[in-house]
Amino acid sequence: METKAVESIQFGILSPDEIRRFSVCEIKSALSYEAGKPVKDGLSDLRLGTIDRGVRCTTDDADHISCPGYFGHLELARPVFHHGFLKTVLGVLRCVGYSSSKILLKSDDPDYIRSSSLCFTVST
Repeated sequence: METKAVESIQFGILSPDEIRRFSVCEIKSALSYEAGKPVKDGLSDLRLGTIDRGVRCTTDDADHISCPGYFGHLELARPVFHHGFLKTVLGVLRCVGYSSSKILLKSDDPDYIRSSSLCFTVST
């Protein structure tokens, strides 16, 4: 088998629409098993894959060893913040005037220089 070098890896966050599109099912029940069997639309729905011997995934018909596993999604009643981004978002918001929407830092300020390494551009 020929191997190839990895040229790059990119990480990102999926949008809600992308999550729904890639999801194999919506999780509607907090139950995993009922009467010893996985609950449909539950946390162990067989469309997500299987960890049980003798049971096949209904998405790809693979067994518990061959199935890579798939993800589902939850529809939340209200939007929520991703806790991993709160510190960054708050830091950016503190650099912008509340009523003027202008950057509050001078271009020679060390915080301004450090923030310029972020992955986006702020235009004034």
